[in-house]
Amino acid sequence: MSKKVIIPAVLALSVAFGTTNVTTFAAPTGESTLLYKADGLSKQEVVKNFLQSQIALEASEKVRAAGGEQFKIISEEADRTTGTYHVRTIEQYKGIPIYGSGQAVALDANNNVYASFGEVTQTLGLSVIPTEASISQEDALATAKESIESKIGAVKNYDGIDAELTIYPYEGQYHLTYLVKASTSLPEPGYFHYFVDATSGEVINSFNAIHEADALASTPITGRGLDALGKMQTFSATKDAATGKNLLHGTIVSGSNTVGINTYDARRMGETGFILLSALLGFTGFEVETNTNFFADPAAVSAHTNSVKVNDYYQKIHKRNSLDDKGMTLVSTVHIGSKWNNAAWNGKQMLYGDGDGVQFSSLAGSMDVAGHEMTHGVITNTADLIYENESGAINESLADIFGVLSEMHSKGLSSPADWEIGEAVYTPYIDGDGGLRSLSNPRTKALHPAYGLRDNVYPDNYQDRYLGELDNGGVHINSSINNKAAYLISEGGEHYGVNVTGITRSKTEKIYYRALTLYLTPSSGFAEMRQAAIQAATDLYPDRNGAPSQETQTVMAAYDAVGVTGE
Repeated sequence: MSKKVIIPAVLALSVAFGTTNVTTFAAPTGESTLLYKADGLSKQEVVKNFLQSQIALEASEKVRAAGGEQFKIISEEADRTTGTYHVRTIEQYKGIPIYGSGQAVALDANNNVYASFGEVTQTLGLSVIPTEASISQEDALATAKESIESKIGAVKNYDGIDAELTIYPYEGQYHLTYLVKASTSLPEPGYFHYFVDATSGEVINSFNAIHEADALASTPITGRGLDALGKMQTFSATKDAATGKNLLHGTIVSGSNTVGINTYDARRMGETGFILLSALLGFTGFEVETNTNFFADPAAVSAHTNSVKVNDYYQKIHKRNSLDDKGMTLVSTVHIGSKWNNAAWNGKQMLYGDGDGVQFSSLAGSMDVAGHEMTHGVITNTADLIYENESGAINESLADIFGVLSEMHSKGLSSPADWEIGEAVYTPYIDGDGGLRSLSNPRTKALHPAYGLRDNVYPDNYQDRYLGELDNGGVHINSSINNKAAYLISEGGEHYGVNVTGITRSKTEKIYYRALTLYLTPSSGFAEMRQAAIQAATDLYPDRNGAPSQETQTVMAAYDAVGVTGE
């Protein structure tokens, strides 16, 4: 989460290759609306054949002749709610993945395709792309490290760094690259993406995609402590048998699922870096420890307990087992940097600054900020929306949406609706000024004049969106457009002459979660967000007597109201 004007070192990426947008859908019942019939094929065969049918015959045959399939299945999920089956794919060239590609295909109970999202590349089979690397993975890592450290200073320990051979579409050409992803906490938080040409060793492009918002021998204990807002909290912690110290390592049990939760302290010590604690977690940090069961670090207590509450939301409302849906440990680090006015997900963990006391108090104190950053972890493990331009704005918006929804869930349905982000920690000495962003009324929040937007405020209509290169192509700025749509779906209202009938928070959160986890793909923008939300609403609240349900009509109207129409 950020409000600063940031000029990225590398301009935002905008690439248009020969593609066909197969984002189309129909109700999961009724043969007349089916996109592709199974005809006795397996689910996997249906998906691949359908996607292959979207490519011109000549290009399709050349892909197969080159020794491979264009589409690779990366996940499959049965949905018992609707009796449907959902498959995600990526595109590949001779077995090497194409960066940013992705499709989501939905099958009905008879294995027929009734919905498909994501673009299909038409020119892949007609392209000649190198597939043999001339440099090693180690060379690519060294190149990325050198560049990263020239920007932020020496990094004693990376929280995580890896490289994968990837084909990268850039400026009208396909490049064989190593995609290096590096997560850092000190001397500066970052989630760096580097595309290092695997044939020349040159850096083709790079950007910082940080999303702003050994098993210990131990005995479980109940910890206590005041959080950053001055409230007494109780929580799960552990006693380290070796040292006798109590640590902020706990567990969350929900049904049959158990999720670990570890919270650490950066101690604001940029000159020394973090100590590597667990190679398994890919994490570095200092322990938060005490000789009693009372933990006297309010920021750490807040980060720890907010993680519990957000996880509780995803477990109980969406049946999701932690951020990756596989029970991954939730890791938070507080006291990042000196007076850092931000919070972030760096691909591995949640990071919280202490704030400067004027613009922000400790960012760990806000539950919706925790929900925002943790949702970036959910997005990474589902649609994996590219953090640039429109897909980046949808990424940031969904983090905002689930941030406020998780906070409202923790307060209970009887509490008033709260559609502000970060109000608990933003400008702590100014009462009643709301948060960093408003989902209910985005235009009440000011933007820097450098963005050149109407009235220098956040946009609430697609026509007013930011089209420049700052902020990774407006990922935070333009998020407010989709935020407003979500608010209208839940609460209703009139917006730019369009009347929207609200359908409640509980229905809204189910629609957006389904759209995120089943239909959005890495390159999805506003148009695809609209279509995914409509499809999710139709799945959950089917059409009746040939007419869209009220829920589907509300989604359509909300996106019409913010200027994202179906045309």
